[in-house]
Order: sequence, then structure tokens, then C-alpha cells
Amino acid sequence: MKFNNLLINKVIWLFITFFPVLPHTLGAPNAQKVLHIFAFVFVFITIIVKPVKFEKRAIKYTVLTVGSLILYYASLSLINTEKLTFKDLPDYLRPMIYLIYILVPFLYPLKSEDWSDFFSFFKKLFIFQIAISAFVYFPMLWPIVDIFKGRPSDDMPLHFYRWSGTYGYPSDFSFYLSIFIFYYFCFFANRIKIETTEWLIIAVAFIAMFLSFSRGGLFSTFGILGLAFWLTGARKRKSAYVLIVSVFVALAAVVITFSEEFVQVSYILDTFGGEDGNVDDSTSHRLKEMQLAYDYMSANPPFSAGSNRDELAAKIEVIESFYGFHLIKWGIAGLVAILLVKLAALYICIFVYKECKKRQLSLYPMAFAVACLIASEVLLFGLSSAISDRFKTLPTFYLLLGYILYEYTKVSKKKV
Repeated sequence: MKFNNLLINKVIWLFITFFPVLPHTLGAPNAQKVLHIFAFVFVFITIIVKPVKFEKRAIKYTVLTVGSLILYYASLSLINTEKLTFKDLPDYLRPMIYLIYILVPFLYPLKSEDWSDFFSFFKKLFIFQIAISAFVYFPMLWPIVDIFKGRPSDDMPLHFYRWSGTYGYPSDFSFYLSIFIFYYFCFFANRIKIETTEWLIIAVAFIAMFLSFSRGGLFSTFGILGLAFWLTGARKRKSAYVLIVSVFVALAAVVITFSEEFVQVSYILDTFGGEDGNVDDSTSHRLKEMQLAYDYMSANPPFSAGSNRDELAAKIEVIESFYGFHLIKWGIAGLVAILLVKLAALYICIFVYKECKKRQLSLYPMAFAVACLIASEVLLFGLSSAISDRFKTLPTFYLLLGYILYEYTKVSKKKV
């Protein structure tokens, strides 16, 4: 086996995939910190051992963006947070954590001819995620499942049976699944033949998405698919409507098959109010977040209270949504800043998609998928979760974004 950049990238993804949660000893919050520490050490040592010459323009904009965000977050926290503690540090160092994972594809870049092999490997990881998710139906295999579950077999049965692969939580897993759905939709929209085995992956991804019972995942994935269906011209294909009907028939079949587990199906429907007319606790929590965001935002516009974890802990157990997190901690100014960063990333993904498609480079479906992920978080997923900031979705998203950004530095040069 040749030890090259392709192999190193595969090892990195294996490490992320198999990194444990160990809910009874480590737990997802601590597991995430340990994972980031390993990533930081890896990147730090790599830069020392294998210095990389980055394009000056890329360095300038990266340092300016990351530095400005960290300066704003830290300043706001120091000025407005009365009881600043060590726990607040990760909040304003968050852009640096993103950068760590983005750097990996620059340190070990994949060649154009590597991408096909890499995605074949990526599909094998997908198959493993599906297989281990199905372990929840076999009690003898629960000890294996418990290594990776955020909520183990002895805690909250409803959530234990929801599929989550090795990603800890169902919503995180749904984000991972949406990568494959968006990836193959790009093939469909561009009238590229999809092999039977690939159609099987698509079908399994949709079924697994439903079995995750992630409302954020379902609503955002279908919402962005609808938007992409209209914008890409896929609506002009007659077979598109056959596909839509097939998806809804398949989902209906899953609902009927799992009718005995109606509590999980009703979990999705309770988003809009249960039999008593009230929304469930999870939806109620998001609504409470947005009210708290309004309170903090209106008290000190366009800023807010900074990290302030100790004070916030007395008002809300945890902040889960993208919009809640930024509005409560960083205010309208902070939200606008991060949205501009994401808009720039979206532009780069679309640029790479168009250029790679024009040159028939194999990366363009992934550029399309990452663009959909960004749109998904900003337009829909962000209302329920800061999904690209969570345990394994953070390295997953920013590694994939790193591949696109690296390709951008190449294709933009060629275009000039």
C-alpha cells in the first residue's frame, strides 16, 4: 500500500468515523474536545514536519476573517461578560477550530485522479454507518452501539432507536446522510447516468434519514432539494416527477412498516402541535431560545452579551440552534458577520462546481453537495441546530469545505 496523500486522507476519515463517544465515561461534549485536540496536534506537527507554501491571497483573507471574528468574540465577552470562565474560551476560539480542519486538505491535497478513489472509500464508510445504525434492533449488539451513541441503550428508548451511525445523535447523522443525497442529486440534475448500485445508496440514504426521525434533517434536506430542483432545471425532466412520487411512496411504506413504533412518527408530527395542541419539549426549547435571543439582542443592539456561559446556564439548559447561538452571544453584528462568511463559502462552492463541471473534473458533485449543506444550515437547519458546530459534523463539514477551497485556489488561478 502506497503511503501518499490519498491514504492519509482516508486515515483521517477513519479516525473521525471510529472516534468513540463513550457516553458513560467520556460523553459527546468531552469527546468533541478530545477530537479537536488530536486534530490540532496533527495539524501543528504536520506544518512543522511538512511546511506548506500557501497562496499569499488565501493567507491574507483567511487571517483577516478568522482574526476579525476571534477579536470580535473575545472583545464582546471581555466587555460584557461579568463572570468569564475557562468554559467560555471555546466560544470565541471557534473560528480557529474550523481552520484546523480546513487546513488538512491543503496539507495533504488530493489530485483530480484521486477523487474517484476517495469517494469510493467514502461510500464504504456510508455502508458502515448504515450497518451499525441497524444494530439497535439486536440487543446482543447494544454494547457496540453504546460506544458511539450520545444516548445509550439504558437512557431514553425513543432516542436510542433513532438511527445515528457513529455520529452520536440522529440530527448529526441526518446531516451526514444529506451529503450523499445532495451529491447524487447533482448527477440527476445534470442528466448523468446513475448506476443501479448508486440508486440503492440513494434509497438507503432516504430511508436512513427517515429512521433518524430528525425533524431538522428531514425538513432541511427536502427543503433544499426542492430549491435545487427548481434552480438547477431538474424540474424540466419528466423522470423527476416519477422520482418524487417514488420517494414519497417509499417514505409512506416506512411509516406503515413502523406503525407499531408510532411514538417515533408522532415525534415528527408534534413539531406542529400534538393532540393537546401544544408543541413538544424539543420544539418548545427552540422557541424559548428565540425569545431569549430577542431579549439579549434588544438589550444591546447590534451587539449582545458575549460568551457568558454561566449566566446563560441559569436561563436555558443549552443553546442548540445556529440563529439562537449567534444572536444570544454575538448579536445582530455577529450573526451578519458569520452569514457573510458562509455566503462567501457558498459563492466559492458554486464557482468550483461550475468550473469543475466545465472541465469535467470529478470534484464538482461534491462542490454542489457542500453548497447545499451551507444553504441547508443557513435557510432551514439553523433554526433547530448549529449543525456544522457539532461533534462529528464539524470535522465532516469543514474537511469537505477544505477540499473545495483548495480546488478553488487551483481553478481560480487557471481561469485568470
